[in-house]
Amino acid sequence: MVFDNKRIFSGFFLLVFLYLTFFFEISYSLILLLIIFTFYDLIFSKIITLKKLIVYNLPILLAFLIFHFFNFKPLYLSILFLIFLIICIYKTNNNTFILILIDLFFFILIYLNSIDERIIYILIIISFLNDTVAYIVGKSIGGPLIIPNISPNKTWSGTLSSIFLSYFLLYIFNFNLIECLLIALSLFFGDLFFSHIKRKYSIKDFSNIIPGHGGILDRIDSIFLSTVIVFTLKII
Repeated sequence: MVFDNKRIFSGFFLLVFLYLTFFFEISYSLILLLIIFTFYDLIFSKIITLKKLIVYNLPILLAFLIFHFFNFKPLYLSILFLIFLIICIYKTNNNTFILILIDLFFFILIYLNSIDERIIYILIIISFLNDTVAYIVGKSIGGPLIIPNISPNKTWSGTLSSIFLSYFLLYIFNFNLIECLLIALSLFFGDLFFSHIKRKYSIKDFSNIIPGHGGILDRIDSIFLSTVIVFTLKII
């Protein structure tokens, strides 16, 4: 059993960085960095070009500014974006849909941060611990793989232990039992979705920014679905 020292060191550095942004109350700076490096990941992995990134993001940015200026209710925003995404599924190609999905994720993340900036840290830290436990247990115990054709390293032992840990931590942070279950499961399915994207584009990692981890998108992929779930719970 051999652990990746670069992965462990990078993970420790990321935790320290998260703590500093939380301590100095600069969560919006954290989100901005996540946006920049996520877009870098998409360009580095050749999923999207810089030209397409700019062209498609300009109207999305304009829509965001209009919604923010008129202070539209989050429920209306979610309906508008749902309609927009449905249209995109039928009218755009796959890589454009991925870009719009990521834009939606950051839009929701900014909204959640405006409600309570602790939410973003709770989700990121839990997803980090979720991934770390799955990695350690999977390496230590091993066992059968879940979906080897999509995620060749995910074992039942690592995944179940990480879901249990996430459930426990979410309960400590005052989520109810149903919310804990939904969010804990969503961490797995969010990671699985982006593993599917990587297999589709024949890439191991989205970039090589973080030694042992890959890119920023490789680190935050598991919270995409959980962020949408938390957002839905907040506006209901």
